[in-house]
Amino acid sequence: MRNVEISLEDVKRALAEGSRVILQVRHGERPKMDPTDPTFGDALPLTAEGERTARLLGESLREFAGDVQFVSSPLRRTRMTAERIAGGMGVEGAEIPCAGCLGNESFYYRDTLEVLHVFTPPENFFPASIEYMNTGRMRGFNDLYEASDLLENWLFGRFKSRLMIAATHDLYIAAFLSTRGAYNERSRDTWPRFLDAAAIIVAPDGSRRYALVRTGLSSGIVGVPPEKA
Repeated sequence: MRNVEISLEDVKRALAEGSRVILQVRHGERPKMDPTDPTFGDALPLTAEGERTARLLGESLREFAGDVQFVSSPLRRTRMTAERIAGGMGVEGAEIPCAGCLGNESFYYRDTLEVLHVFTPPENFFPASIEYMNTGRMRGFNDLYEASDLLENWLFGRFKSRLMIAATHDLYIAAFLSTRGAYNERSRDTWPRFLDAAAIIVAPDGSRRYALVRTGLSSGIVGVPPEKA
């Protein structure tokens, strides 16, 4: 089965036609991460390009600024992403609560230090992540399907607007969509890029469909070398 992929224009069309949408958005471009960092790069900011493209994403969704809510992983790069998206939408000073379950306290992680070991050295990240999605289990992780159900229930417990933007991380987007039948061709080449998103589209009749949103705002999937001062 192929991946279920849609564009940002498809999302906007669904919203315009009366659907409500949750977008779990991967943060914008960041510098390279220290693979031994137990915080998974908590303090890393967005690059200048990451800030620029996050604002562009917000600008593209500006018509829905009157009925939008935000939530973010507590990590710096996701908080910055949510702030820049809100700024691009014209929602200055937006309330952006942080939630650990979108970050290092993910429903998918049972033991973050064990997860760090699984992903060391860095070239283990994609093979281990894909194995987790293929089998549903991995050392240091919770059951894939149970975690995805918990995540979706958590999101819907807070979903009060027409559009929810949840700034989060690539693995969680891929893991969630893999359990919803929308991310089936799993590889580095098909990985969620910076500012791609997992969409939950809720039709007026309450039915839900799932897709990987390719925003086209970045071709990057890993961090870039730190910018020179």
